[in-house]
Amino acid sequence: MAFWLTPSEMTEMDRNTIKSGTPGIVLMERAGLAVAEVVSRIASQADGTVVVYAGPGNNGGDGFVTARFLLQRGYQVVIRPSFSSSSKITEDCRINMERYIFAGGTISYEPQVTASVAVDALLGVGFTGNLRGGTLDLAVECTGLNTQIVAIDMPTGVDGLTGKCDQSAIKAKVTVTFAAPKLGLLLAPGCGLCGSLILENIGIHVPQNNLRRVMTKQYARKLLPDRPVDSHKGTFGRVLVLAGSEKMPGAPQMAAMGALRSGCGLVEMCVPLPASPAIAGRIPETLCTYFLPGDVTSLPDPNEYSVVVIGPGMGMTDSTGRILRHVLGTWKIPVVIDADALNVIDSTLADMLRSYPGETAITPHPGELKRLTGCGDDLNARYAAAEKTAKALNCSVLLKGKPSLIFSQEGHRTTIPTGNHGLATGGSGDVLAGIVAGFIAQGNSGVEALELAAYLHGLTADILAGETSARSIIPTDIARNIGKAITMIQNGKYDSLLGGNPYWTRG
Repeated sequence: MAFWLTPSEMTEMDRNTIKSGTPGIVLMERAGLAVAEVVSRIASQADGTVVVYAGPGNNGGDGFVTARFLLQRGYQVVIRPSFSSSSKITEDCRINMERYIFAGGTISYEPQVTASVAVDALLGVGFTGNLRGGTLDLAVECTGLNTQIVAIDMPTGVDGLTGKCDQSAIKAKVTVTFAAPKLGLLLAPGCGLCGSLILENIGIHVPQNNLRRVMTKQYARKLLPDRPVDSHKGTFGRVLVLAGSEKMPGAPQMAAMGALRSGCGLVEMCVPLPASPAIAGRIPETLCTYFLPGDVTSLPDPNEYSVVVIGPGMGMTDSTGRILRHVLGTWKIPVVIDADALNVIDSTLADMLRSYPGETAITPHPGELKRLTGCGDDLNARYAAAEKTAKALNCSVLLKGKPSLIFSQEGHRTTIPTGNHGLATGGSGDVLAGIVAGFIAQGNSGVEALELAAYLHGLTADILAGETSARSIIPTDIARNIGKAITMIQNGKYDSLLGGNPYWTRG
């Protein structure tokens, strides 16, 4: 787990580390080496020139270190500075510029027209307002190269606190950030310009803060349920999907596929009788039974299941309300409440949810949260409402969006950095609800299941965006490719990869 910081807090952490005995020049050396490693994975020495765009501050100093390490590895490197020979620059930047020149490096004031990779070391986390002058010119030049861009700490033109972007902000393929993800890298629209976000430890201590948790691939790996070699289908739990209607027969099927692909042992769909002909037998790996709309006596025995997911595609009807009221009033197994089951919650159902004896998780998108709580559209208002709901209703909350956030009853808040606009399609949430239920069935707590499911769901979309186009992703694509994301989590070399399209390395 990582913990985000604001730019001013990061500056203070950096200053404290230097005061504690680690010189700034050493931190810069570590940062530049980390970036050089990333560039080396994107392009070989034979692919052409690496262009490093360097500013006069410590971000530019990181760029000079990166350039020197690449030179030592046999790369052709050119530095394009945003400052003149008479400009004022930081001492550490000056030292590393001289080291780069001593190593045989080239500094050019002529526009660059081609590059195998561009490194953005112009501004870093301190940017606010608008790009101007030489920095603006070089940002435009960098973008115009139409090559893969590696940003150091923060793409130039992205506000490190708010995520707001200048219209000429650089869009990176990879952003290598240090010590902690900066808040602006997690918020829209800045998160859309950072590409794959890699977190590197350069020796700066970052305190844990349960309101600022950020999912990493390494933490996701810890949450994946064990798979004993002598296991059987009963080992991995049984999910009941209580969902669907004549109008939306696909919703329970997508939830069921999400649960199956998460690795649970058995999935049963229980759907309204009128919808049964359109659903039964469509997924051969599942069981399918039916209930009579509004008739709670026709529901299955909850003791046969590990968890129930209720709501996808049920419609905002009296039947949905009666079914949810019966489940919360008489059942005890863990419950995942999604979609229309969220939309029918009134004060009575809220009281029942608060006192429900089993574990509960809810998965609202912003519109559903607004209907549930009356909160405004401002991000901070949403976050406050979701946090209050988790505590007031004694449940875990997944607030879907970019980024998605998980709120626990205990006050933990976890940001999910994966995912893209390919998930903005009807049915994506149904798959996600099924994945959540599948991990609860396999033994994860509600909060763990929400964290792992949301991270996997988003990472799958990021993988597919790299293979095809994010705009063409549909929910069943997500369900079918969850295994790719699980494999990346289990076998990936970059444990600190926070999110974004992970296919940025050369073959």
